[in-house]
Amino acid sequence: MGNKFNRLTKFQTAIIIGILGVILVAWIDLQGFNLLGEDYTNGNFPSTVWPHHLLTALIIFLIPAICYWVFYKKDKSEFTAIYWTGLILFYFGLADVFYFLLMGNPIPSVLPWLNGHIIIGNIAKAAGSEVTREVLLISVALGFILVYFITKKLEKI
Repeated sequence: MGNKFNRLTKFQTAIIIGILGVILVAWIDLQGFNLLGEDYTNGNFPSTVWPHHLLTALIIFLIPAICYWVFYKKDKSEFTAIYWTGLILFYFGLADVFYFLLMGNPIPSVLPWLNGHIIIGNIAKAAGSEVTREVLLISVALGFILVYFITKKLEKI
């Protein structure tokens, strides 16, 4: 019987690489902590940091999609699914979770700097609370569910 990973399609492999890209973004984020200290974790950093971090993340999420397009299959819907995988999981908080995991720290019970976040903050508001560890984990789970259905749909187009 073959190894389960031998049965992954190139599209599924690209999706996994897209997810790993979010973890890479978390690691890069951790380097910001190493440079700027505890204030960085609490969202207190120079205003120039976020635009550069976001641009870096967007480029990282494009890399597996571009490689898939160039080296395997020129399929616009699959390219989109691969790119959106990283983007969705990033915006739904997977990088935030891995930021703390890679740091070796538990996710704080309350994450007030995420209250204004476009997705995580609105999930917290819908739950009638501020952003907590549980809200962050629910957001990540919702992101994975969204990615699952989007990739299934876009793979079949």
